Amino acid sequence: MNIWYLSAHDQPRGRSARTYDFSRELIKRGHQVTMFTNSYDHWTHEDRLEANEKWRIEEIDGIRVVWMRTIKYSGNGLKRGLNMISNAYRAIQVARTLSDKPDVVIGPSVPLGTGWAASVIAKSKEAAFVFEVRDVWPLALVDDGGLSKKSPIYFAFRYVEKYLYRKAQQISSTLPFVSNHVSDSGSNPDKVTWIPNGVDFRRFSDFDTYDGGNQLPLVVMSVGGFGAAHDPISLVRAANIIQNKGSNEFCFVLVGNGPKRAECQLEATLNKLSNIEFRDSVEKSEVPRLQMEADIFVASVIDSPIYRFGINLNKMYDYFASGRPVIFSGNSKNDPVVESGAGFSIPPEDYIAMEEALQKLLKMSPSERAEMGRRGRRYVEEKFDMGNLAGRMELLLLKAIKDKELLNAT
Repeated sequence: MNIWYLSAHDQPRGRSARTYDFSRELIKRGHQVTMFTNSYDHWTHEDRLEANEKWRIEEIDGIRVVWMRTIKYSGNGLKRGLNMISNAYRAIQVARTLSDKPDVVIGPSVPLGTGWAASVIAKSKEAAFVFEVRDVWPLALVDDGGLSKKSPIYFAFRYVEKYLYRKAQQISSTLPFVSNHVSDSGSNPDKVTWIPNGVDFRRFSDFDTYDGGNQLPLVVMSVGGFGAAHDPISLVRAANIIQNKGSNEFCFVLVGNGPKRAECQLEATLNKLSNIEFRDSVEKSEVPRLQMEADIFVASVIDSPIYRFGINLNKMYDYFASGRPVIFSGNSKNDPVVESGAGFSIPPEDYIAMEEALQKLLKMSPSERAEMGRRGRRYVEEKFDMGNLAGRMELLLLKAIKDKELLNAT
C-alpha cells in the first residue's frame, strides 16, 4: 500500500508520536508511508523550515516526511485557528505537487480541518479515505468550556464532522466508545474500529527492573499533565496534606508544560511546599529514562462528560510499560487501572482521595508495589503493543481500499 498519513502536531521523534509510530510499523510491514506534518512545533514553538521554504520533503526512518509551513501561534487564540486552516491548505497544496498516487489517505479529527483536507486529497487522488478519531470534535471543545453549542463555529465543526463520518470508507478511533455517536451523526457505526495508542517497548529496554521502592521517600510522578482536561492541582493539594502532617515519606515530581502549570506552581509557593518539584517537558524518547526515577505514577483528569467516549491517555500506557503502580483519578467509561489491577482508581478532582491512595501504597511492601507494576506491564504487552496494533491498522486500511473499489464499481 501507498499510505498518506496527515497530522498537525505529531512529528517524527517528537512529543506526540502516534502518526510516527504507526508509520514506522507500517513500513516494517512492507508499505510506503508519507507523513504530512507542521514544521512548527506545538510545544517548543520552533520552526523546522527556513524563512523561504513553504515545505520540505525528506526521509526519516524510512518515512517520506512532508514538513509544512503553517501560521505560528501560542495559546488557544485566533492564530491557533489560523494555524489549523493553514495546515489544511498547505496539505492540499503539497499533495497536488506529488506525482505518486496513494491507495489510502488518513486524516485526523483534531483538528477537523486536517481531516477534511485528507478527504479532499483522497477524492482528488481517487484513493480510499480513513477518518481517525483522536478526540470527538466539536463536543470535546464544548465539554472543556472552550466552545458554546450555540456558537456558529460549533455548527460549522459539527457539519464537517458529520460529513467526514459519511465520506470515510473506514473510521479508526483511539476512543473505545464512539460507535453510537457515529450512528447518531448519520453514519454507519460498523465502520468504526478501535485502535488505541500503543507502546513501543524498545523505548523501555535496557532499564533495571523496578524494586518496589525499597527506600523512602517514594517518588510520585506525573508526566505531561497540565492541559485543560487534566487535574494537576489535586496532586499539589495532596502534597500539601502530606507536608502538613509532617510526613517526609513522599516527594512529588510534576513534568510538563501547559495552561495549568502556573496555577499549580503558585499554590505550591503559597503553601511553601518543599516536597514538590516542577520540571519542563522532555522529548518522547527521553520519557522512559525519566520514568525510571519514579515509584508511583499519577494520571488525573477533570470530571468531564468528555470521557463518556472512553479514555486514551498516552502517558498511562507509558506508565504501565515502566512497571510502576498507577493512581488514576477520573470518571471514564473505561478504566485501564481497574482492568489491569496495576494500582488504584479514585474519583476525579478529589485530592483527599488522592492522598489516601498514596497512603495505601505506602503501607504496601516493596514486593506488593512491584507486583502491581508487573501487572500493568503485562497488561500493555498483551493489549497495547505497537506491532500488534499496527496489524489492526493494516487490516483496516486494506478494508478501506476494498470498500473504495466496491464503491467505484457500483
